[in-house]
Amino acid sequence: MIVALIVAIPMGIYQAVRRGKAGDYAFTTWNFVIYSTPSFFLGLILVIVFSQWLGWFPALAPQGDTVADVLANPAGLVLPVATAALGIIATISRYMRSATIDNLSEDYVRTARAKGTPKAVVVRRHVVRNSLTPVIAMLGYYLPVMFGGMIVVESLFNYPGMGLLFWTSAQTGDYPVLLGCVMVIAVATVVGSLLADLVQALLDPRTRGELS
Repeated sequence: MIVALIVAIPMGIYQAVRRGKAGDYAFTTWNFVIYSTPSFFLGLILVIVFSQWLGWFPALAPQGDTVADVLANPAGLVLPVATAALGIIATISRYMRSATIDNLSEDYVRTARAKGTPKAVVVRRHVVRNSLTPVIAMLGYYLPVMFGGMIVVESLFNYPGMGLLFWTSAQTGDYPVLLGCVMVIAVATVVGSLLADLVQALLDPRTRGELS
């Protein structure tokens, strides 16, 4: 998620500022291709290219029961993280682009530009903050996905996460573990929605009355 936000937010802003230019068309085409590609197929392509052909990264994720064990082999995390992050980048950057385009046409932007404020300053200080509102709302959706694990990605790279645990438990009929995973996902869904509303209220004062 951190990798996706670091890449997607600047990408969406860049596309909105350079709307209709070659860079915007290139990123839009790339995002549509990645968004339309199933995660298991995307992961297989990354394994074939970067593991089998180039030999840069291992095909399997790090194995271990603790966080230290997993982080001990950072190269093994590259392909699983890339597979999970690319789809999120394609989604968030599209929302960020759309929100930034809408805010660039607002009256406060024209007023600031009429006062002589450089466009880069207006975008950085005002437009970005207002455009983050839909992105924050999406983070509330992705939080249970992160807690619940990405079943396809974790199964593909044999990553020892909750997604792989859920898949293994479903195959073996371990219903207590399945219920525990569902409970964690349900709690994460509620917490994610609450945190998204609170952060939206901090970014956009207009929503504070609705929350109260």
